[in-house]
Amino acid sequence: MFAAILDRRTCHEPFTDQPLASATAEKLQNYATLVLDPQRVAALKKIALQAWRTEAFHPPSWNESVDLMRFGKGEINANPDGIDLGGPFLETLILSGILTRAGQTDPASSGFKQTIAVYDNMLGATPAFAVVTTPGNSRLDQIAAGRRWLRLHLAATALGVSVHPVSQALQEYREMAKHYDAVHDMLAQGASQGGETVQMLGRLGYGPAVLRSPRWPLESRFI
Repeated sequence: MFAAILDRRTCHEPFTDQPLASATAEKLQNYATLVLDPQRVAALKKIALQAWRTEAFHPPSWNESVDLMRFGKGEINANPDGIDLGGPFLETLILSGILTRAGQTDPASSGFKQTIAVYDNMLGATPAFAVVTTPGNSRLDQIAAGRRWLRLHLAATALGVSVHPVSQALQEYREMAKHYDAVHDMLAQGASQGGETVQMLGRLGYGPAVLRSPRWPLESRFI
């Protein structure tokens, strides 16, 4: 897995229709539960999309993301630690005034509608999901889940499989409760009786190669 560290990426792009090969799925199931059945995949896509829309139309949670958005190369280079909105297509939208910070907080704006359309298309193009659950929800459970997820992502990278966490339905605030319950009813054992907790949910599939995310230079983090 060590050899895959520098190649690991999160792919926020539509995946192809190609299903995971049996041998590939078998290897990845060492680290997470895979959802491969088309009907269950379709049900999860619906939950994930509804949860994302709930977050997008809930200003307190959505604005947390907007505050971290970096619009264009200038903002990305100045603060390479947020949600980078760069590349030719997005830069064109930014220069034309379609994609703006103000617009991302206004559901009536063309930029916000464009964001919704992009995410709808991306989630719709998902052939499989990976799920990590734990027996409870202690801090040790959460750390163990993080380890498993990282190993899943590294193993997937080595096998040429793209990974994209979609964790909105796992967030714990009132407006998200019905999606949280739905994903636990579907994926966790005994959740309603205080059983398993779904710690991670993510898309799996074959997506395009993506660039490395911007990062602060290592020397800038020294004190």
